[in-house]
Amino acid sequence: MKNRFSTALALAFFLSIACLVSCKKDTDGAPDSKAGNPVMAAITPGEASGGTVITLTGSGLGAMRSIVFQTANASVPATFQSNLNTESSLLFRVPDTAFGGPQNIIFTNSEGKQLTVPFKVVALPTVTSITPIEFAQDTIVTVIGNNLDGVTNVTIEGTTSTATVISSARKKLVLKMPATTVNRAKLNITNASGSRVSDIELTYLPNALQLFMEGFGTGVQDWSWANTHDVSTNAAIMGSQSLRAVFGGGSYGAVSLRYDTNIPFSQYTYLTFWAKGGSADMQLSIWPDMPSGAPTQTVTIPANVWTYFKVPLNYIGAAASQRLNLQGMAPATDQTIYFDNVLLVK
Repeated sequence: MKNRFSTALALAFFLSIACLVSCKKDTDGAPDSKAGNPVMAAITPGEASGGTVITLTGSGLGAMRSIVFQTANASVPATFQSNLNTESSLLFRVPDTAFGGPQNIIFTNSEGKQLTVPFKVVALPTVTSITPIEFAQDTIVTVIGNNLDGVTNVTIEGTTSTATVISSARKKLVLKMPATTVNRAKLNITNASGSRVSDIELTYLPNALQLFMEGFGTGVQDWSWANTHDVSTNAAIMGSQSLRAVFGGGSYGAVSLRYDTNIPFSQYTYLTFWAKGGSADMQLSIWPDMPSGAPTQTVTIPANVWTYFKVPLNYIGAAASQRLNLQGMAPATDQTIYFDNVLLVK
Protein backbone atom coordinates (compact mmCIF):
# COMPACT_ATOMS: atom_id res chain seq x y z
CA MET A 1 0.00 0.00 0.00
CA LYS A 2 2.86 2.30 0.88
CA ASN A 3 4.56 1.59 -2.47
CA ARG A 4 1.33 2.39 -4.34
CA PHE A 5 1.03 5.70 -2.50
CA SER A 6 4.68 6.62 -3.28
CA THR A 7 4.18 5.76 -6.95
CA ALA A 8 1.03 7.86 -7.15
CA LEU A 9 2.77 10.76 -5.43
CA ALA A 10 5.71 10.60 -7.85
CA LEU A 11 3.36 10.46 -10.84
CA ALA A 12 1.46 13.49 -9.57
CA PHE A 13 4.73 15.38 -9.15
CA PHE A 14 5.88 14.70 -12.71
CA LEU A 15 2.46 15.61 -14.11
CA SER A 16 2.56 18.93 -12.28
CA ILE A 17 6.03 19.64 -13.73
CA ALA A 18 4.82 18.76 -17.22
CA CYS A 19 1.85 21.07 -16.77
CA LEU A 20 4.10 23.93 -15.73
CA VAL A 21 6.38 23.35 -18.73
CA SER A 22 3.45 23.22 -21.15
CA CYS A 23 2.04 26.44 -19.73
CA LYS A 24 5.33 28.31 -20.20
CA LYS A 25 5.04 31.22 -22.66
CA ASP A 26 5.97 30.24 -26.21
CA THR A 27 8.58 32.54 -27.77
CA ASP A 28 10.20 32.85 -31.15
CA GLY A 29 13.67 33.28 -29.74
CA ALA A 30 13.40 37.08 -29.66
CA PRO A 31 14.50 38.98 -26.55
CA ASP A 32 11.64 39.63 -24.13
CA SER A 33 11.62 43.35 -24.96
CA LYS A 34 8.62 45.58 -24.51
CA ALA A 35 7.19 48.20 -26.82
CA GLY A 36 7.88 51.73 -25.67
CA ASN A 37 8.13 55.28 -26.95
CA PRO A 38 10.86 54.83 -29.59
CA VAL A 39 13.66 57.41 -29.56
CA MET A 40 16.75 57.36 -31.79
CA ALA A 41 20.24 57.98 -30.47
CA ALA A 42 22.11 57.09 -33.69
CA ILE A 43 21.77 55.26 -37.00
CA THR A 44 24.90 53.79 -38.55
CA PRO A 45 25.72 54.30 -41.36
CA GLY A 46 23.63 57.35 -42.23
CA GLU A 47 23.52 56.42 -45.92
CA ALA A 48 23.96 53.10 -47.69
CA SER A 49 23.10 50.97 -50.70
CA GLY A 50 20.80 47.96 -50.93
CA GLY A 51 21.86 44.98 -48.81
CA THR A 52 23.87 47.03 -46.28
CA VAL A 53 23.34 46.18 -42.58
CA ILE A 54 22.10 49.18 -40.59
CA THR A 55 22.24 49.59 -36.79
CA LEU A 56 19.68 51.77 -34.99
CA THR A 57 20.37 52.56 -31.33
CA GLY A 58 18.28 54.45 -28.81
CA SER A 59 15.55 53.72 -26.27
CA GLY A 60 12.08 52.21 -26.44
CA LEU A 61 13.00 50.24 -29.55
CA GLY A 62 11.56 46.90 -28.42
CA ALA A 63 8.82 44.88 -30.13
CA MET A 64 9.25 46.45 -33.56
CA ARG A 65 6.84 45.02 -36.12
CA SER A 66 7.65 46.87 -39.36
CA ILE A 67 10.39 48.93 -41.02
CA VAL A 68 9.47 50.89 -44.17
CA PHE A 69 11.66 53.02 -46.45
CA GLN A 70 9.37 55.89 -47.44
CA THR A 71 9.80 58.29 -50.38
CA ALA A 72 7.26 60.74 -51.77
CA ASN A 73 6.07 58.15 -54.28
CA ALA A 74 6.83 54.73 -52.83
CA SER A 75 6.96 52.62 -49.67
CA VAL A 76 9.44 49.74 -49.57
CA PRO A 77 9.36 47.37 -46.56
CA ALA A 78 12.58 46.05 -45.05
CA THR A 79 12.96 42.58 -43.59
CA PHE A 80 14.59 42.10 -40.19
CA GLN A 81 15.06 39.40 -37.55
CA SER A 82 13.11 39.98 -34.36
CA ASN A 83 15.74 38.11 -32.33
CA LEU A 84 18.12 41.00 -33.10
CA ASN A 85 15.62 43.55 -31.74
CA THR A 86 16.15 44.82 -28.19
CA GLU A 87 14.84 47.85 -26.34
CA SER A 88 18.08 49.70 -27.14
CA SER A 89 19.09 48.47 -30.61
CA LEU A 90 17.80 47.09 -33.89
CA LEU A 91 19.67 45.56 -36.84
CA PHE A 92 18.21 45.43 -40.36
CA ARG A 93 19.22 45.63 -44.02
CA VAL A 94 18.49 48.25 -46.67
CA PRO A 95 16.13 46.55 -49.17
CA ASP A 96 17.66 45.86 -52.58
CA THR A 97 14.49 47.37 -54.04
CA ALA A 98 14.72 50.66 -52.12
CA PHE A 99 14.60 53.81 -54.22
CA GLY A 100 17.62 56.07 -54.19
CA GLY A 101 17.98 59.48 -52.61
CA PRO A 102 16.95 61.15 -49.32
CA GLN A 103 13.92 59.60 -47.62
CA ASN A 104 12.54 58.50 -44.24
CA ILE A 105 12.69 55.13 -42.52
CA ILE A 106 9.50 54.57 -40.51
CA PHE A 107 9.70 52.12 -37.58
CA THR A 108 6.42 50.86 -36.08
CA ASN A 109 6.18 48.79 -32.89
CA SER A 110 3.51 46.39 -31.62
CA GLU A 111 1.56 49.25 -30.02
CA GLY A 112 1.47 51.24 -33.27
CA LYS A 113 3.95 53.82 -32.04
CA GLN A 114 6.25 55.12 -34.76
CA LEU A 115 9.74 56.53 -35.11
CA THR A 116 10.72 58.45 -38.27
CA VAL A 117 14.43 58.61 -39.14
CA PRO A 118 15.90 60.57 -42.11
CA PHE A 119 18.13 58.41 -44.32
CA LYS A 120 19.75 58.41 -47.76
CA VAL A 121 19.67 55.30 -49.93
CA VAL A 122 22.50 55.09 -52.43
CA ALA A 123 21.00 53.46 -55.54
CA LEU A 124 23.39 54.12 -58.41
CA PRO A 125 22.23 53.32 -61.94
CA THR A 126 23.05 49.81 -63.18
CA VAL A 127 22.93 48.69 -66.81
CA THR A 128 22.33 45.15 -68.07
CA SER A 129 21.71 45.82 -71.77
CA ILE A 130 21.76 48.61 -74.36
CA THR A 131 19.96 48.39 -77.71
CA PRO A 132 21.20 49.12 -80.31
CA ILE A 133 24.85 48.89 -79.38
CA GLU A 134 25.88 50.97 -82.41
CA PHE A 135 24.75 54.57 -82.78
CA ALA A 136 25.00 57.83 -84.69
CA GLN A 137 23.61 61.26 -83.87
CA ASP A 138 19.86 61.06 -83.08
CA THR A 139 19.83 57.25 -82.78
CA ILE A 140 17.20 56.16 -80.23
CA VAL A 141 18.80 53.86 -77.67
CA THR A 142 17.03 51.79 -74.98
CA VAL A 143 18.90 51.08 -71.74
CA ILE A 144 17.69 48.22 -69.49
CA GLY A 145 18.87 47.95 -65.89
CA ASN A 146 17.91 49.24 -62.45
CA ASN A 147 17.63 52.58 -60.65
CA LEU A 148 17.11 54.37 -63.96
CA ASP A 149 14.19 56.45 -62.72
CA GLY A 150 15.05 60.05 -61.97
CA VAL A 151 18.08 60.05 -64.28
CA THR A 152 19.17 63.66 -64.63
CA ASN A 153 22.11 63.42 -67.04
CA VAL A 154 23.67 60.98 -69.51
CA THR A 155 26.96 61.76 -71.22
CA ILE A 156 29.50 59.93 -73.34
CA GLU A 157 32.27 58.98 -70.88
CA GLY A 158 35.19 61.39 -71.02
CA THR A 159 33.32 63.96 -73.12
CA THR A 160 30.69 66.66 -72.76
CA SER A 161 28.48 65.01 -75.40
CA THR A 162 25.09 64.72 -73.71
CA ALA A 163 22.22 62.41 -74.63
CA THR A 164 18.61 63.58 -74.45
CA VAL A 165 16.49 61.64 -71.95
CA ILE A 166 13.21 60.77 -73.71
CA SER A 167 11.79 58.72 -70.84
CA SER A 168 13.00 57.10 -67.63
CA ALA A 169 11.51 54.39 -65.42
CA ARG A 170 12.93 52.13 -62.71
CA LYS A 171 14.09 49.45 -65.15
CA LYS A 172 14.16 51.28 -68.51
CA LEU A 173 15.74 54.42 -69.94
CA VAL A 174 15.20 55.73 -73.49
CA LEU A 175 17.76 58.14 -74.97
CA LYS A 176 18.39 60.15 -78.12
CA MET A 177 22.12 59.92 -78.72
CA PRO A 178 24.40 62.90 -79.42
CA ALA A 179 27.18 63.33 -81.95
CA THR A 180 30.62 62.62 -80.51
CA THR A 181 34.26 62.41 -81.51
CA VAL A 182 35.12 59.08 -79.88
CA ASN A 183 35.29 55.74 -81.70
CA ARG A 184 33.90 53.64 -78.85
CA ALA A 185 31.79 54.96 -76.00
CA LYS A 186 30.47 54.09 -72.56
CA LEU A 187 27.58 55.94 -70.95
CA ASN A 188 28.05 57.98 -67.78
CA ILE A 189 24.58 57.94 -66.17
CA THR A 190 23.64 60.22 -63.25
CA ASN A 191 20.66 59.93 -60.89
CA ALA A 192 19.86 61.23 -57.39
CA SER A 193 22.44 58.90 -55.81
CA GLY A 194 25.35 59.79 -58.09
CA SER A 195 26.99 58.74 -61.35
CA ARG A 196 28.08 55.39 -62.73
CA VAL A 197 29.73 54.43 -66.03
CA SER A 198 28.18 51.46 -67.83
CA ASP A 199 30.30 48.37 -68.50
CA ILE A 200 28.79 48.04 -71.98
CA GLU A 201 30.74 49.74 -74.74
CA LEU A 202 28.97 51.27 -77.73
CA THR A 203 30.32 51.93 -81.23
CA TYR A 204 30.01 55.34 -82.86
CA LEU A 205 29.08 54.48 -86.45
CA PRO A 206 30.47 57.55 -88.26
CA ASN A 207 33.98 56.68 -87.03
CA ALA A 208 33.82 52.98 -88.01
CA LEU A 209 34.55 51.38 -91.39
CA GLN A 210 31.12 50.08 -92.40
CA LEU A 211 31.45 46.87 -94.41
CA PHE A 212 27.72 46.10 -94.25
CA MET A 213 24.84 48.01 -92.65
CA GLU A 214 21.62 48.41 -94.68
CA GLY A 215 23.66 47.23 -97.64
CA PHE A 216 27.31 46.96 -98.59
CA GLY A 217 29.37 49.92 -97.40
CA THR A 218 30.91 52.51 -99.69
CA GLY A 219 33.75 50.89 -101.63
CA VAL A 220 32.78 47.37 -100.50
CA GLN A 221 32.06 44.60 -103.02
CA ASP A 222 30.62 41.13 -102.51
CA TRP A 223 33.21 38.49 -103.49
CA SER A 224 31.60 35.61 -101.61
CA TRP A 225 32.02 32.06 -102.89
CA ALA A 226 30.43 28.60 -102.77
CA ASN A 227 27.20 29.63 -101.10
CA THR A 228 23.94 31.42 -101.80
CA HIS A 229 23.94 34.99 -100.54
CA ASP A 230 21.89 38.17 -100.93
CA VAL A 231 20.61 41.26 -99.15
CA SER A 232 17.48 40.19 -97.28
CA THR A 233 14.58 41.80 -95.46
CA ASN A 234 13.72 38.55 -93.62
CA ALA A 235 15.65 39.57 -90.50
CA ALA A 236 17.67 42.54 -89.25
CA ILE A 237 19.18 43.69 -85.98
CA MET A 238 19.03 47.37 -86.96
CA GLY A 239 17.12 48.91 -89.84
CA SER A 240 15.34 46.52 -92.19
CA GLN A 241 18.02 44.62 -94.15
CA SER A 242 20.77 42.10 -93.46
CA LEU A 243 23.21 39.98 -95.46
CA ARG A 244 21.86 36.45 -95.85
CA ALA A 245 24.21 33.56 -96.61
CA VAL A 246 23.35 29.88 -97.02
CA PHE A 247 26.38 27.77 -96.06
CA GLY A 248 26.05 24.40 -97.77
CA GLY A 249 26.36 21.23 -95.73
CA GLY A 250 29.91 19.89 -95.90
CA SER A 251 31.22 22.91 -97.84
CA TYR A 252 33.66 25.69 -96.97
CA GLY A 253 31.83 28.58 -98.58
CA ALA A 254 32.45 32.10 -97.32
CA VAL A 255 31.09 35.60 -97.18
CA SER A 256 33.97 37.60 -98.64
CA LEU A 257 33.91 41.40 -98.37
CA ARG A 258 36.34 43.20 -100.70
CA TYR A 259 37.30 46.83 -100.13
CA ASP A 260 38.50 49.18 -102.89
CA THR A 261 41.93 49.57 -101.29
CA ASN A 262 44.00 47.60 -98.82
CA ILE A 263 42.60 47.70 -95.30
CA PRO A 264 45.38 48.46 -92.76
CA PHE A 265 44.08 46.15 -90.04
CA SER A 266 46.60 47.50 -87.53
CA GLN A 267 44.63 50.78 -87.50
CA TYR A 268 41.53 48.99 -86.20
CA THR A 269 40.93 47.35 -82.83
CA TYR A 270 37.88 45.16 -83.43
CA LEU A 271 35.79 43.49 -86.07
CA THR A 272 32.21 43.67 -84.78
CA PHE A 273 29.09 42.13 -86.26
CA TRP A 274 25.75 40.55 -85.46
CA ALA A 275 24.84 37.09 -86.71
CA LYS A 276 21.62 35.13 -86.48
CA GLY A 277 22.25 31.38 -86.53
CA GLY A 278 20.54 28.68 -88.53
CA SER A 279 19.04 25.44 -87.28
CA ALA A 280 22.27 24.34 -85.58
CA ASP A 281 25.37 25.97 -84.11
CA MET A 282 27.99 26.69 -86.78
CA GLN A 283 31.69 27.49 -86.64
CA LEU A 284 32.89 30.51 -88.62
CA SER A 285 36.53 31.16 -89.49
CA ILE A 286 37.54 34.82 -89.91
CA TRP A 287 40.66 35.70 -91.91
CA PRO A 288 42.07 38.32 -94.32
CA ASP A 289 42.88 37.33 -97.89
CA MET A 290 46.51 38.49 -97.66
CA PRO A 291 49.20 37.65 -96.88
CA SER A 292 49.04 34.00 -97.84
CA GLY A 293 48.58 31.85 -94.76
CA ALA A 294 47.23 34.75 -92.70
CA PRO A 295 46.09 33.75 -89.19
CA THR A 296 42.44 32.95 -88.54
CA GLN A 297 40.02 33.47 -85.68
CA THR A 298 37.15 31.02 -85.14
CA VAL A 299 33.82 31.84 -83.51
CA THR A 300 30.67 29.77 -82.99
CA ILE A 301 27.35 31.18 -84.17
CA PRO A 302 24.57 29.86 -81.88
CA ALA A 303 21.45 28.48 -83.55
CA ASN A 304 18.31 30.58 -84.07
CA VAL A 305 19.32 33.71 -82.12
CA TRP A 306 21.01 37.01 -82.85
CA THR A 307 24.48 37.15 -81.25
CA TYR A 308 26.88 40.08 -81.05
CA PHE A 309 30.54 39.38 -81.87
CA LYS A 310 33.45 41.64 -80.98
CA VAL A 311 36.61 40.08 -82.38
CA PRO A 312 39.99 41.66 -81.46
CA LEU A 313 42.06 42.20 -84.61
CA ASN A 314 45.49 41.99 -82.97
CA TYR A 315 45.71 38.35 -84.14
CA ILE A 316 46.11 39.65 -87.70
CA GLY A 317 49.11 41.83 -86.82
CA ALA A 318 50.36 44.34 -89.39
CA ALA A 319 48.70 42.60 -92.34
CA ALA A 320 46.87 44.69 -94.93
CA SER A 321 44.37 43.15 -97.31
CA GLN A 322 41.49 44.14 -99.55
CA ARG A 323 39.37 41.21 -98.44
CA LEU A 324 37.97 39.89 -95.19
CA ASN A 325 36.50 36.40 -95.27
CA LEU A 326 33.87 34.86 -92.98
CA GLN A 327 34.10 31.17 -93.84
CA GLY A 328 31.78 28.37 -92.80
CA MET A 329 33.59 25.31 -91.47
CA ALA A 330 31.73 22.53 -93.31
CA PRO A 331 28.45 22.42 -91.35
CA ALA A 332 26.73 19.04 -91.26
CA THR A 333 23.63 20.46 -93.00
CA ASP A 334 22.79 23.66 -94.88
CA GLN A 335 22.75 26.65 -92.52
CA THR A 336 21.16 30.02 -93.29
CA ILE A 337 22.99 32.79 -91.44
CA TYR A 338 22.03 36.48 -91.34
CA PHE A 339 24.79 39.08 -90.83
CA ASP A 340 24.20 42.71 -89.87
CA ASN A 341 26.23 45.76 -88.83
CA VAL A 342 29.58 44.36 -89.98
CA LEU A 343 32.14 46.97 -88.87
CA LEU A 344 35.83 47.59 -88.40
CA VAL A 345 36.16 49.68 -85.23
CA LYS A 346 39.14 51.76 -84.14
